[in-house]
Amino acid sequence: MFKIFNASRGLLRIIQVHPCQALTSLMSSTQRWRKVVQHGLVPKFSPLILPARGLKNHVIQFRKAPVEYPPVTGTEHWRRKMRTFFRCFDVNGDCYITKEDFVISAKRIADYMNLNDERAEHMLNQRIAMWDSTSKMKEGASKISEEEYLKSAPMVFNQISYRHEVFPLHVSMHFTALDLDSDGLISRDEHKASAYSFNIPEEESKKIFDLLDIDKSGFITIDEIAHGLAEFFFTEDPKNKYNVIFGPLAD
Repeated sequence: MFKIFNASRGLLRIIQVHPCQALTSLMSSTQRWRKVVQHGLVPKFSPLILPARGLKNHVIQFRKAPVEYPPVTGTEHWRRKMRTFFRCFDVNGDCYITKEDFVISAKRIADYMNLNDERAEHMLNQRIAMWDSTSKMKEGASKISEEEYLKSAPMVFNQISYRHEVFPLHVSMHFTALDLDSDGLISRDEHKASAYSFNIPEEESKKIFDLLDIDKSGFITIDEIAHGLAEFFFTEDPKNKYNVIFGPLAD
C-alpha cells in the first residue's frame, strides 16, 4: 500500500500572511465579504488552527498508488471529466477560474454553514491556498480558461513528480477544504456545504457522498477521498463509478 504523509494540518503555515488583522477586525463579517466579492480584494488573515480529534497526523493510504495508473491520453471522455471539474471551480460562471471563484466559494460555505468570523477566515485561507496551487498549472496566471486547463492537464497529470509529490498534497488540500470542523472526517453536512459552494446540487452531493463513503461509516476519510480523486483524474474508463464525484459529466 502506497503511503504519503498528510500535511493538511500544517497547510496554513506556508501561507503568506500580512499584519492587517487589526484593521479587518474593525469590519463586520458581512462588510468584509461584500468588499471581497465586489472588488476582488482578498484580506490577509492570521491562520486559525482549529482543533482536530486525533487524526491530524494521519498518513494517506492510497488503494492504488498514483504512479501506478497508466498515463492519461486525453480521450474525449476524460476531457468531459476535466470540463466538469473546471466548471465546478468556475463558481461565477465567467468561463475562467480565478482567485475570485475561490473567494466566492468560501463565502458561500460561510453563509451556508453560518460560520463565525474565525472559521470563515480559516475557510478563506484554505480556498486561497487551493487557488495558489491551481494557478501554478499555468505558471502563476491570474486566470485560467477552460481550454487552457484542458490543454495543460494531461501533461501535468502524467508527470511522475506530480503523481508522487504534488497530487498527494492536492488531495490533502481538497480534504482540508471539505473538513470544515477540522476533525479529520467529512460529514454529510460538510460535503453538502462544499458541494453548494461549487454549484453542485444537493441531490448530487448525497450520491457523491454515498459513493466516497466506501466503508459506509457515515463519514468520508482522507483515504476515501484520495482513492476517489485518483480514480477520477487518472482513469479514462467511461464505466468507472468515480467519474461523477464532481457531479454529472459536462457535455
